[in-house]
Amino acid sequence: MRWAIVLLAIACTGDEEPSVEIPPLESVPERSCEVILRHTPKVPSLTVEVAGSFSQWEPVAMDGPDDDGEWTLSLGELAPGDYPHKFIYGGKWEDTPRGVRTQWDDGFENRNLSIGDCRRPQVATATVRTPAPDALSVDVQFALAEGGATIDPDSVEVTLGGQPIPAAVDPVSQRLEIEATGLSAGKHSLRVWARDETGAELEDAPFFLPLWVEEEAFAWQDGLMYFTIVDRFNDADGAPLGAECAPAAGVDPIANLQGGDLKGLTDVLESGYFDDLGVRSFWLNPVVDNPSGGFYDREGFKQFTGFHGYWPIAPRDVETCMGDAEASADARLRTFVDAAHARGQRVVLDLVLNHVHEDHPWVADHPEWFNQSCVCGTPGCDWDTYTLDCWFTDYLPDLNYRQHAVVNQVVDDVMWWMKTYDVDGFRVDAAKHMDTVILNHLRLRLHEAVTERGGAEVYLVGETYTGDSGYDQIATYIGDDRLHGQFDFPLMWWVRYAFVDGDSLRNLDAAVQRSQEAYGDAWMSVFAGNHDIPRLATQMNGGGWGPWNGTPDYLAEGGGEITQRETIEDMTFALGFVFTQPGVPLLYYGDEIGLAGDGDPDNRRMMQFAPNLSANQSELLSIVQALGQARSASPALQRGDLRTLWVDDSVYVYARTHGDDVAIIMMNVGNGARALDLPLPDPAWSGTTLTPIFGEPQPSATIGETLVLELPPRTMAVYTL
Repeated sequence: MRWAIVLLAIACTGDEEPSVEIPPLESVPERSCEVILRHTPKVPSLTVEVAGSFSQWEPVAMDGPDDDGEWTLSLGELAPGDYPHKFIYGGKWEDTPRGVRTQWDDGFENRNLSIGDCRRPQVATATVRTPAPDALSVDVQFALAEGGATIDPDSVEVTLGGQPIPAAVDPVSQRLEIEATGLSAGKHSLRVWARDETGAELEDAPFFLPLWVEEEAFAWQDGLMYFTIVDRFNDADGAPLGAECAPAAGVDPIANLQGGDLKGLTDVLESGYFDDLGVRSFWLNPVVDNPSGGFYDREGFKQFTGFHGYWPIAPRDVETCMGDAEASADARLRTFVDAAHARGQRVVLDLVLNHVHEDHPWVADHPEWFNQSCVCGTPGCDWDTYTLDCWFTDYLPDLNYRQHAVVNQVVDDVMWWMKTYDVDGFRVDAAKHMDTVILNHLRLRLHEAVTERGGAEVYLVGETYTGDSGYDQIATYIGDDRLHGQFDFPLMWWVRYAFVDGDSLRNLDAAVQRSQEAYGDAWMSVFAGNHDIPRLATQMNGGGWGPWNGTPDYLAEGGGEITQRETIEDMTFALGFVFTQPGVPLLYYGDEIGLAGDGDPDNRRMMQFAPNLSANQSELLSIVQALGQARSASPALQRGDLRTLWVDDSVYVYARTHGDDVAIIMMNVGNGARALDLPLPDPAWSGTTLTPIFGEPQPSATIGETLVLELPPRTMAVYTL
């Protein structure tokens, strides 16, 4: 249930660290076109000056400090837009700051002063309440444009969850009171359109606020995030949507269009398949429009189609081929999002921000927006030296975020996707290949527009592909002014070393501890497989990285007989570890049935469903479902702190604790039974009862003065206290 929250809006004062008070009922805020720059140095200074594009970079003395240490300067009236600037303390120019929006200008990263249009009304504040479990109450306070023109009551339109809501503006207070009851559980985002009596439209119309009605406030770590490539998941109608969506001539089937669509994904959602897995959120591969036909890889060896979505040819169009004969891709995307929201599940879209395809209109219209560089990984163009400006291949021009126009355009497009399709988060592809200024603007724009206004926070999770020691590199892109979290690539490699290569579990535990230390409270995503590395089940059977090898699908074999017990056990250890770790556990589509595949694109095979599953696949699916349900049922597994109770080469026992909720995870990957007698980490555990919530056969586990475990060979189990 959501509590009352005050929404803050940055007015046209130019205050970088705004402090906007709630106006009393009889007071109507009015915007001013005079820009007052306000700044409080972290360390007191005898003098403070500011220089920026508004002063032709000539330093100007600020007035102050006042009793609170604040310095001010009137900049007069500035046209709407962004202004780079820096402060100068006692004659010394400040370093690039953190925690505020920045922009590049003439080779330097500076603060960014964003000025709105003072001649348009805006939403100044609002209060969101949940007066009953099925109700929402929102009070919106308008700030009038300079001059005081009031809101035209006939121009006001309000929708809640896409449905029109009657609402009237109080002519005296200029407040809009919105009340809705009898709401079903799910998402009910607010949109408000309005004009004032002069015809000036509400700035950033529609005012948008994502709101939820749910018994318990959602947390991303409560259940699994499921990653699917739409073209490879489920084909609802069994036929391509026109010639442009048919497989391209000359392209290997594994790199070609295979016909999956958004209706097929929605059908699986509505069947309850994801509920059985304990899925709470979805990551969809990029849904933006991609080119038709085949394109050679970087080596000129094989052709690919854009089935994967990572070659954008338009900023705001949904990929046509994700539609079907009965409805457009646009309509199907809305339907899927609505269906997920009705179940309390969140939707994350994949953002391709590093590059576009050569057919994208920006390439011809704005050539100055792109880095003029080399192709990554070719002679004289190594990935590390040219991380920020090399092209992934010669038909994927690389965006230059030191051009501020690119930053603004891309962030505006992301905001459009959020508002238009009401999605809940974004996965940022190739985060390390872009200047951090784009992450800075994206996170802070979303924070200002949504979180500060009482809406459900929009999750930003990044992909920084790195090796098993890349903790510092991963952490570089995390913070209050960057990403909420990242996919934990270093830990992923240690998961594979342990459960694919048979490495000591001591090393896995050390990697867990290092992740905890490196990332702090970031919303990290733990995973064991994704679309860029060979499939777990294939590597467990000796497969490698050869993407065109046609690796056998071992778990699909055997018919009604279980012939892959060892692989099923190893998959249980790997996925069981992921599902019981802190953070947001990721499940890559098909890993729940041990889908095969070497490297990309072989690791992106078409999904399989019952009744076309072998006994091996069905057995693994039932185990993964049980693991997902265990996560969903245990607050300790969802949100608890982590503590290692025992680890050696083949046995790993750890606990998750959240208040009075405790979960104990134990695994024995060895071929012999093991007995442990462990000291209790908390005396309050003594004499409590252990209840198994996952594992077959169940180990013997009792608590007295110590924790006594008898672990059968090749066993994983989860108990709660």
